[in-house]
Amino acid sequence: MERYCTNCCKSFDFKIKSMTDLDSLICPECGAKIDKNSRKPVEDDNMDAKIGSIFQKVFHFVYIFYMLCAVVGIIAFFLNLSKVLYVVTAISLIVFVLQLLSGYNTFRSGLVFLPIGALVGYLKFGTYEGACFGVMIVFAIRHVVRDVIFRLIWALVGHS
Repeated sequence: MERYCTNCCKSFDFKIKSMTDLDSLICPECGAKIDKNSRKPVEDDNMDAKIGSIFQKVFHFVYIFYMLCAVVGIIAFFLNLSKVLYVVTAISLIVFVLQLLSGYNTFRSGLVFLPIGALVGYLKFGTYEGACFGVMIVFAIRHVVRDVIFRLIWALVGHS
């Protein structure tokens, strides 16, 4: 059974014949008493990598979600599928507001650009569909620009 000595920071494999042997574990190197429940601590680098991986997956999922909604919304506008355009726009805006309220949102400039996109779309096409189209264009442009910038940064850093 492997146990960890906190004094010399090493793991040792002990032969345990009965549960009472766990109370008398002594480190073979430094002679310190080893707790029966001592385990090697998780490495911080490994934990940081796992947390970073989780954040990367969440950001990638959010990116795919907004791009998918934007593409569906833009296609729905050109095919005159108003209901689909309204639903996709509403879902995108609801998720955007929920992210904003939770403090998770990375697109805070959307508070400025989304209304501008809606206004420009409405003034250009004169319909609510045009306003929804403007919102979808803002989401698409934001995520394409973000993707290009991140790829350039990663290429400069050398992680691509």
